Amino acid sequence: MTEQTTPGAGARAAIGRRTVLATAVGTTLAAVTANTAGATGAAASDATGPRRTTGSSKRPRYAMTWTTLGTQAGPISAGTHRAQPANLLHGSGQALLVDAGDGAVDQLAKAGVDLGSVGAVLLSHLHIDHTGGLWGVIGRRYQAQIPGELVVYGPPGTQDTVDGILAGQGPLHDIVQIPAAQASRVRTVEITDGSVVTIGDVTVTAAQNSHYELEGDTHSQSLSYRFDTPDRTIVFTGDTGPSANVEKLAAGADLLVSEITDPDDPSVVAMLRQFPEEVRERLRLHFTEEHLTAENVGLLAAAAEAKALTLTHVGISDGRLSKARSAIAAQYDGPTRFSRDLDTF
Repeated sequence: MTEQTTPGAGARAAIGRRTVLATAVGTTLAAVTANTAGATGAAASDATGPRRTTGSSKRPRYAMTWTTLGTQAGPISAGTHRAQPANLLHGSGQALLVDAGDGAVDQLAKAGVDLGSVGAVLLSHLHIDHTGGLWGVIGRRYQAQIPGELVVYGPPGTQDTVDGILAGQGPLHDIVQIPAAQASRVRTVEITDGSVVTIGDVTVTAAQNSHYELEGDTHSQSLSYRFDTPDRTIVFTGDTGPSANVEKLAAGADLLVSEITDPDDPSVVAMLRQFPEEVRERLRLHFTEEHLTAENVGLLAAAAEAKALTLTHVGISDGRLSKARSAIAAQYDGPTRFSRDLDTF
């Protein structure tokens, strides 16, 4: 696998959030996703189980396809409908895991993809719903004696995350003593705003987004990714709010894979009432400014002139999906789909 990395120039300092906000957000998203099932048509009732492919038998055949392994929003399980956030870009003899929510390895198996074929993981940011499955990816590669190198790309802090996983797996290595020549190897490459990485046939461009915009530090970053494959361009927003940087990154994309949430969802409103007023307002701002509402998704897709749009990291309950679809359509007239787990584009 060929790899070249170009660091971003003039990357701006990221802006993080307070611990109280992060804790409250996880709890609030749990309430949203607990009532969320996928939808592929205008109504949630269209989504009654996983599906491996999308479109008709006449859909274009691409060199590389995108599979939404897990389409849930937030760190708490939402029942059987959606798995934790994870995606797969695969084809042309390579497979890239994009985010690795808890259970990512099992979702790969359900998609018919062998763990040994995954040579790279790209993390959009370091929230647990996007990294929880990395332990399994690394540990199960080792115990299954899958040889070769796994490269983990991600924002600043990724090296510490991987080092912690490897340290925590020390007892496993003591128990399962595999000769060095057979053991899996893990390498970390930290990237930032403007970084360009070539992985095999794919050129990956990173852009810092606004998921940590409200308050915080000078270190944390959340990244969106543009994947230029042999025959089309796919842009993945990761978790973000409205962002001129992401709009620029997504310009002309053949497929825009965007997150979506609904700050007015009854589950969110009910949960917010449980928090002190000052926290409640901060959470409200988090959902409106650090995630994308349906209207903002439509504005992003239209401004980028994306040829097609699919929604993942879905923080909307079933009864409001049709309303969200209408809000998107008011801004963007291209084909739009709410992804389900194991959909392939």
